[in-house]
This record gives sequence, structure tokens and C-alpha cells, in this order.
Amino acid sequence: MADDTNGRVKLVMGQIEQLIQGLLASHEGEHRAVHSVDAGPRSVLSSRESREESTPSAPPSDPHLVPEPAPAPCARRVEPPKTKPVQFQPESSIASQRSLLSSGVEEEEEEDDTTGFKLGLSWTKRHQELGKYRINSKGTKTISTTIAVVYDISHSRPSNWRRFWAAGVAAVLFWDCISIPLLALSFHEPWVMELLRIIFWTLSLPMFWTSRSISCSYADLISLGNVLLEVVLLILLICAAVAGSSPSVHVQFLLRGPEILRLRHSSEIDAFRGLSRIFARWNRGELRRLKVRAAWNVFSTIVMCLIGLHWLTCAWFASGRASDGWVHTEGPSDFMDLSTLEQYRVTLEWAISRIPPSKTTDNVLLTSQTDRGLALSATAMILLMVSMFTSIVTNDLSDIRRVQRQQGEADCQLSDFLETFPVSWALERQLKGYLKQTVKRVYLPSKRDIALLLPELLHGQLFAESFGAVIGRHQMLAGLMVKYPSFQRDLCMKGLEDWTVAPNEALFSPGLFCQRMLFVAFNFVLYKRGSMVTHAERSNPLSARTWTLPRGSSWLNLGTGVSGVRGVVPDRKVSKDSAVLRVVPRHWLCEACLWTNWHYLGYAVAGTCTSLLCLSPEQLLSISAGHAELSAELMIHARLFLHALNEMDETELSDVHHIVA
Repeated sequence: MADDTNGRVKLVMGQIEQLIQGLLASHEGEHRAVHSVDAGPRSVLSSRESREESTPSAPPSDPHLVPEPAPAPCARRVEPPKTKPVQFQPESSIASQRSLLSSGVEEEEEEDDTTGFKLGLSWTKRHQELGKYRINSKGTKTISTTIAVVYDISHSRPSNWRRFWAAGVAAVLFWDCISIPLLALSFHEPWVMELLRIIFWTLSLPMFWTSRSISCSYADLISLGNVLLEVVLLILLICAAVAGSSPSVHVQFLLRGPEILRLRHSSEIDAFRGLSRIFARWNRGELRRLKVRAAWNVFSTIVMCLIGLHWLTCAWFASGRASDGWVHTEGPSDFMDLSTLEQYRVTLEWAISRIPPSKTTDNVLLTSQTDRGLALSATAMILLMVSMFTSIVTNDLSDIRRVQRQQGEADCQLSDFLETFPVSWALERQLKGYLKQTVKRVYLPSKRDIALLLPELLHGQLFAESFGAVIGRHQMLAGLMVKYPSFQRDLCMKGLEDWTVAPNEALFSPGLFCQRMLFVAFNFVLYKRGSMVTHAERSNPLSARTWTLPRGSSWLNLGTGVSGVRGVVPDRKVSKDSAVLRVVPRHWLCEACLWTNWHYLGYAVAGTCTSLLCLSPEQLLSISAGHAELSAELMIHARLFLHALNEMDETELSDVHHIVA
């Protein structure tokens, strides 16, 4: 009996709770209506009073009873509401809130049914979750959907003035290596060159001082020593310029010779380090990189040998001018009467003739002790340099042969198979062409490989800067990365996936379901709507139209009917009628797959050594989960994108069109 009573009580309480929830829902609906808040209760009260005054008294039920006269109407006093309203738990209104939200979503879905492209199911669920968040956080948190100002994210590059300074240092050091030894031949450079050198090194003094901390440290002492040394060298240079050609050769060497100490800056010049980056950018792949490195080693070794031979020639000239030098004993009789250029030529021939080890006996029999020491030292230095040069070249050639042998194993295996099972010449060429393209493919380390090499902080910073520069031209993503720095890190580390494709590899074809948005990181992608990219178009990619976006683009209304929506950005105006588009780095394909169900409309073929970044809608949803403001801005972009997409003609749809910036 007690159980039945408890069940009835629970049933009654449940009905009361449902009634309260219904009252709350109706109250919220009335509150949202556009009516005056103060006039509402007064109008209801006045209507009730008018109905009570106009309603006649009911006739008596018993005819024998005399009805009592009705009391005279008097002014009624309205009781003020209680100061303590009834308190409701927040949980009691969740059902009503959900019903209101679901009804609103259903209305939006009914409106979307009339359009061609609809919002994806995952984004629709995210919109519902976002609506729940807005209702639950009402009065406590405001969601901002204002589009932030967009900045173009680009690679961080050194300033131009620092590049010019590095190039100037390299030029001055190279000229010093040539002009200072020529002092032995009484060569004096023009005063303009001396003035320019003084001005340049004076302006370069601030570059040698790098303050690292306030307290005195080892780095500060090194910087202070560099500055003091540069000041001393500058004073000696000014003294040499003021003295001119009047001092003797020994004094000129004392004033100008210490400038050779500035060669210590050669390893710190940014221009030299920038060359390696440029060569690495132009020559991707292990084999090409090894060939370029071998060529650079040979070139640098030859340049150093020529500079060393120049110094050796000038040293032989200075040694031969002595009273017992080779000029007076074994040189031509009219050597001192020759011109400077002829004297340099004769001295160069003498220096080269004394280098071979077979001349060691003759070198020992020279009259001057300085000549004997110089000849033996030159022979030893040449032997050392030749051995180093041979070692460097041999190592480079062995590395090149190793890579070529590894890449040629597949061709050898195919040749052995075709010798046993011969096929037609056309098929054999096709097979060997495919192997040749596969060999040229560049295998870059993946994100996981880099993550194993670097700590979490460094590889996170690496991906955020490198990948962020690739997607920085997409204005929506760039704006969110500027506004939410954590979004940039999560997007680059968790969302974007790198993809290095083989040369001329097909990326997609019409009709297939699109699952990823593609960003071109390196080289290019050829795209053609409707038909396949032919072999002739692949072999001549420069004939295609280049699809680029203007820098500094913003959210504008370009006649699409929706504020904040951009029309399709046209191609660059060129005199090419090709139907193939060349998508260059920092541009993208298939953005529509992020917001709706999208099928490819054309063909896309990669260029040589093309690298891509891929972004799927699932990854973008996972990154934005739990971030209401970020999701709100993504939803705004998605609806604007789909609205502009639906207003386009079907013939204008493409996989590379730029709908919303």
C-alpha cells in the first residue's frame, strides 16, 4: 500500500514538474516577443477588471430566495508582487531549452533543404552543440562572432640591410685577400677605395657588438674584444690612408697586414649561410643534393688554391728582391726594369716551377735562406692541399655512386626480368619511364620522424611556423591563427598532414568523393576541369594559367548578395587560352569538402617533387571541439561559403575556386 502511495506521489510530482517546465517555456517565448514589458501586466489587469465589472450577477438558483443587492463598486487595490520569487533549479528547464533549440534547428534545416549544397552532418551537430552552449551560458558568457583583422603569415626572412651588409663584408674581404699581398709589388689602390673601406668598417662597428645580458659574461667579453680589435684595425687603416705611398713596403705591411684578421667573420656572414638554403631549396633529392655539394666543394677548393697561389707569388717576389734573392741570382737580368704586370708573370712562373716535390734538391741549393724555407714550405702545403682535395672529391664521388647504384637496382631487376620474359618495346619504355619517375621522387621525413628528432617545444614551433606560412594566404584560417594562437599550434601539429607525391602523380579524378582539402607547399599542381591533363600539358607546365590570389584581400561584398562573401577570384590576366590551371605554393584545392559533401569535378596532377598539406573536416572538427568562439566563427564561414556556392552556376563550379577569402 505504501509503495502504491509513493508511486502516485512520484507521478503527481512528475506531472507538476512537466507543468512547470511548460510554463517556463511559454514564459521564455513571451519574453522574446516584441512587446512592452511594463504595458503587459497593466493591460492584463485592466482587462480582468473590465470583465469583472461588465459581468452581471448570476441569477439565484432558488426562485424563492430574494437576491441580495450587489455591493457597490469601489476602487480595488492591487497587491504588489512578493519580493521573494519562486526559485527553480537550472536542471528543471533543460528539457524546455532543448525543445526550443531543436525547433530552431529544424527550421534552419527546412530552410537549407531548398538549397543545392547543405551543411555537412558533422557541422550540423556542432551547430546544435553550439546552440546548447549559448543557452547554458546565457547571462554569464558572451560569444563574439566578429571577424578579426587578418594578417598575412609569411616566412620570417632576414632584413635586406643585413643581407647587403653581409654581401659588402664578403666583397671587402675578397678584395683584401687580393690587394694586401700586392703591396710587395708596390701596388697602391686608389684613394676612393680606401675611403669606402674606412666608411664601411666604421658603420659596421655596431654589428660587432651583441649585448646578451646586463651582467658581465664570457659572451660580453668576446663581443667587447671584437669591438676593440675592430677599432684598432680601423685606426691602422686610417693611418695607412693618410700616409699614402710614402712609407716603405715594411711599414705598409704593418699598417695593412692586420686586416687579414677580419677573415674570422667569413663563417658568420649570413649571405654564406643563405646560399646553402637557396641551393637546398632548388635541389631537392639526395642525388641532386650530393651533386651540388660535390660541385661546390670543387669550386671552393679551386678558389682557395688560386688565392693561395696568389699569396705565394707575392711572397716569392718579396723574397727575391733581397740582395741574395732568386731575382739577382737566377732571375732575368732586366727583371727590375719590367712593368709590374710582367714582374708578376715572371714571379708566378718561378713559384709554380718550385712547387713539385722533384724540385726539392734544387730548392735546397738556393742561395737565400728565405728562398729555401719558402720553397720547402710551399711544397709541403701543396701536398697537404692536394691530399685534402683528393679526399673530398673521392668521398663525394663515392656518395654519388652509392645513391646511383641504389636507384639503379630496380632498373637492373626489371632488365633481368625482361631478358627472360620479353615484352613489346612500348610496354618496356612505359615500365622504365615509371621507374625513372619513381627514382626521382623525393622522400621527405614525415612529421613523426621530425617529432622523434626534436623535443616537443621545438618541433611544435617548427610546424607552427612552417605549416602556418603555407596556409597563411587563406584568410579565414590566417585570421583564426592570429586571433587564437593555440589554434595555429593545434592545426599545424594535429590537423595538417604532409604528403610528398611522385612526379606527375594523379591526385584525384572527377566523380570521386573528396575527403581532404589540399594546400600546395612546394612546386605546383596542374588542374583541369572535366577532362584529363594530357602528357603534352604535363611536359610544358609553363603554358598553363597560373591561379593566384591578390595579397591583402579582405572580406568584401562583391555583388553576391551576402555581406562578407567574396565572389570567385579570377585568374591572373595572361594571354594564355589553356584550360589547365597551375596552382602554385600557398594556394589550395577542394575547400568545399570541409563544409559539405563534395565530389571532385576535375583532374589534378602533381608536378616534379611536389609537396602538399592535407586537412580533413574530421581533423578540423576535432581541433575546434570544446572551443565555442572558434566554432562560431567556423560556422559563420561555412554558411557564407555554402550560400555563395549555391548561388553559383553549375558550369562555374570548380575544385580550385576561391569562394570566401
